[in-house]
Amino acid sequence: MKLSTIALATVATAGSGALGLEKPAVDRAAVTASAYSFVTSILVDGASSTKVCAGALISPTVVLTSAYCVADPVSNKALASNRVAVGQGKLSGLLGGSAGSKIELTDALAVGYTIPKTVTVHPGYNSIANSDNIAVLTLAQPLANATSTNVGVKLIKKPSATTNAAYIAVGWSETMGDISSYSDDVLQNTLAVGSKSMCSDIWAPYTNLTNSLCLAPVKEGSNVCDGDGLLVKVATDSSIGLAGILNMVATEDDVPTSKCTDSGAVDFFTTFGNYLAWLTQVTPLKETDFVSTASFSYDSAVSGDEQSSDSESSSSSEEDSMDDVESDTSAAGPSLKFAMPLAAIASAALGALF
Repeated sequence: MKLSTIALATVATAGSGALGLEKPAVDRAAVTASAYSFVTSILVDGASSTKVCAGALISPTVVLTSAYCVADPVSNKALASNRVAVGQGKLSGLLGGSAGSKIELTDALAVGYTIPKTVTVHPGYNSIANSDNIAVLTLAQPLANATSTNVGVKLIKKPSATTNAAYIAVGWSETMGDISSYSDDVLQNTLAVGSKSMCSDIWAPYTNLTNSLCLAPVKEGSNVCDGDGLLVKVATDSSIGLAGILNMVATEDDVPTSKCTDSGAVDFFTTFGNYLAWLTQVTPLKETDFVSTASFSYDSAVSGDEQSSDSESSSSSEEDSMDDVESDTSAAGPSLKFAMPLAAIASAALGALF
């Protein structure tokens, strides 16, 4: 089954207008910067355009993002660090007031953005296969324009893959289809986990993956879009855990002129359980520095769903993690209790198979 990739990783391109959105891509709530003090914007300088990505600080000087954001599209190798800037300043001040304008990194550096010391892309990353889509940026010092001194988010080692489980997506979403419309506030919206069979019908490799989570928007028109990419969950102790980084947004390839607002769009996130050892190798951090030990209760995102919540500790064993990620393999199809967007996915994606 082929798929049409409509928004890889967390990336938008200033000046490209690639998605050509004609309506707001998001209908989401703005949150105060301190609520998600770990969220960063990443700017990548190109010949005629600028990529805008979302990243997550897991310590004051270590940022996680998608490999697609900071990798050469042909070689899949890391870009030179002097083509990348990381910060938390408002994007509107860098846009020159014109839609589609290119962001100059020198302007970003002048308002507190910084060039990373190193850019490391996972060696298994493949932009065609959408595999191992994870990268690390290390900073020489904490961000000068950081919104808070408490900026390290902990990773959830075993996020629940139970159908309908609710998560929150956050980022600097593009809202009107051009670079000038990026939000100055971090935005959030709710996503629900899709069934294993439905998601595998859209992206066949998902059937056997243990480092991926498939979700879709609960509310029409509130999907992740350019400049987004972080999947989070609030723990029972009110701390925030990072569950994944956006790998791609995809739809069955018969859907024409695909956009991130399409009701058939499904979001695939890279999860972290398989990458903890690698992260300790490429950063100065120990696993205990960035893995959450909090408990997370996974209630349903769908009103009236009678499934029980899945409350568990992220410090559980790796074997338990594998069981949880694969817990939905027996599902026969998309849940009938999903809200309208997922019903549309079933119609657009599964119906096209027959």
